[in-house]
Amino acid sequence: MPSVADLVAALAERTRPESAAPWDPVGLQLGEPAGRADTVAVCHEVTEEVIGAVEAAPVDLVITYHPLLFDPVNRIVGGRSPAARALRLMRAGASLIVIHTDFDGAPGGTADALASALRLHDVAPFGGDEAEGLPAIGRVGSFELTLADLETRVAGAFGSTGLRVSGERSSTIDRVAVVPGSGSGHIAQAALLAEAIVTGDVSHHGVVRALDLGLAVLDPGHIATERPGISALVTMVADVVGDSVIDLTELDPQTWS
Repeated sequence: MPSVADLVAALAERTRPESAAPWDPVGLQLGEPAGRADTVAVCHEVTEEVIGAVEAAPVDLVITYHPLLFDPVNRIVGGRSPAARALRLMRAGASLIVIHTDFDGAPGGTADALASALRLHDVAPFGGDEAEGLPAIGRVGSFELTLADLETRVAGAFGSTGLRVSGERSSTIDRVAVVPGSGSGHIAQAALLAEAIVTGDVSHHGVVRALDLGLAVLDPGHIATERPGISALVTMVADVVGDSVIDLTELDPQTWS
């Protein structure tokens, strides 16, 4: 029977957690390394719905993409908060592993999955900063159609609801940059490599900056840009633990209605 530590090590061989952003709490976040890991679930984020599912059908280990605990915690009490969800998860007997920016940059990870979903070709990584220890969580690839065509492709992949587009629809897009999740910090670098960027959480000022740099923006939402990678995460975990992995990714976080 595998232990939690066994699975931490097996997953680390594929994601290289040492490559994660310095601020990112990847790896074992809750639980005993020596604990059992017979039953494993995967989720996008440890939401209230995910906690309810684990309480209803307990598992030994949950693997999440979004970390549960980002900020330092000095109080763990019941209620509704990340710390309260951590308490409920521990009461349910589940350990928690975080796989996040290490998986973003990993081969076949979140960035590659997003580029694949948009059928880009000649894909290459970008966005890393070796001096600061930041992984290359972006990808740039060839497209060679118009912005209107790219909008159609993004809508086909993620739906048109909530999709925001800024730029001249008739303009030719030879190269497209993609960053899963929140990619505003990569706009300047993307503008040197591509004519459009597909990412989430772009602010008004971020779009203005992008347009000033000649970069069109397509924002289908934070969660939407991560979903292809979350599917890839389930597949990777299944390769490690077997086909019995419990898929809770349909309970992904919905902050907007």
